[in-house]
Amino acid sequence: MAPLQIIGRILLLTLLLTRAQSEPAATSVSATINLAPPPAPIAPTAAILKSLEGSCRYHPGGGSCPEHAPCCLNGYCSDDPRYCSTGCEPKNSWKESSCFPQAFCSNIHEDFNQPRLASSKTFNGNPYQYDFTTDYNAEGVSIQDSKLKISMKLDRIPNSYGRPQGLGSVVSSTRFMQYGKVKARIKTGSSSPGVVSAFIIRNEDPGDEIDFEVVGRDPTEAQTNFYYRTPPDMPTDLIDYSNTGKQLLNTNTALDFHDYEIEWMPEYILWKVDDKVIRHVFRNETKDDASIDPATGQTRKRYPSSPARIQFGIWDGGQGSEGTAAWAGTPTDWSKPDQNYEIQVDYIDIQCYYPGNETQIWPPLGYGPTKIHDGPYFTPGLDNRNGHDTGDSFYNEQENGVHPYVPFYKNPKLMIPTGCLMGFALVVVGTVEVVRRRRLSKVRWS
Repeated sequence: MAPLQIIGRILLLTLLLTRAQSEPAATSVSATINLAPPPAPIAPTAAILKSLEGSCRYHPGGGSCPEHAPCCLNGYCSDDPRYCSTGCEPKNSWKESSCFPQAFCSNIHEDFNQPRLASSKTFNGNPYQYDFTTDYNAEGVSIQDSKLKISMKLDRIPNSYGRPQGLGSVVSSTRFMQYGKVKARIKTGSSSPGVVSAFIIRNEDPGDEIDFEVVGRDPTEAQTNFYYRTPPDMPTDLIDYSNTGKQLLNTNTALDFHDYEIEWMPEYILWKVDDKVIRHVFRNETKDDASIDPATGQTRKRYPSSPARIQFGIWDGGQGSEGTAAWAGTPTDWSKPDQNYEIQVDYIDIQCYYPGNETQIWPPLGYGPTKIHDGPYFTPGLDNRNGHDTGDSFYNEQENGVHPYVPFYKNPKLMIPTGCLMGFALVVVGTVEVVRRRRLSKVRWS
């Protein structure tokens, strides 16, 4: 066989192998699993699984995450512990156990003298080392004078409506509560129309929530609400907003501290301000759901019942959509470039209905990435809030940082240019071979 033919066939075989390695499998194991109906409200289990999808949205290889970047978060894959912690999507990860389980609730009284608070950029997923995380805009969160201070300043980027808008912040507990009592002493930051101060119990999946909110349109009024199964991607026209309550407090919540308490039990919810009940809801009086509880055979109630985290936050509702702005008050006062709005928390007291096991082993045996290293990690969709990052932990942010667990042919930065070069080489080799054969044929017939 001619040398050029051998080279051409080798290049063709290499190209086919490269493409085969980069193509996702037609189906994944997780895509064949049928989910049973949601269970009845029970004590927190080791892990609460997300809905069946089998595909981490922005993973370059398609399908669920690969073993070397096993955890899916916000549509991206990584072996960074943060991706394997809260928000990790078990059905879209390498294995469901790649995600850390939800940490059981633990009784705590925190007066913020020396809080165990981690930034979302440094949180290693261990709830035994940290009680709280800054889940959004860590720069807006500080501890001063034994107070947790969560601030909102003017964002440098206009919102989707082309208006200047504040950049808020969120602080969350690292553990999940399913029923119990949460009490916090708070001074709201709602001193201008549009500014929303929030103290809530919420989960992303299935989207249950119980909240206190004070809006700048009237900081003397406490708004209480609960939601049942309203995940973040649910269209707003499908969300039930009819469970809102408004209670006049006859005091400006932005001028002084007050005690806010949510008592959440299997059969009722109480909202209290300064130890006075301002609203109550009984489970048996809530609306019926469309599903049937398999444990009882009875229709479910649209009552929050799934484990959730405790959160404090501040955000700008006055510069958003017309409906939100009318609710929160508008416009938000950004007449001063250095304007700052701030919610302050003096203490928080958490009493769990189902207290957790205080084991110090984390993650539990069998959970998390199969290979552990000290980084650095590439963390798209997490560190850059504007979403400019792409890819996953196939490679990190170092100049020459190909991820240590990624073979050459699986590196997405190299797959496309390598394929192009091989394709060009095949064209050249093919052209040369055609010319050679034509010359040979002329020689034979001459």
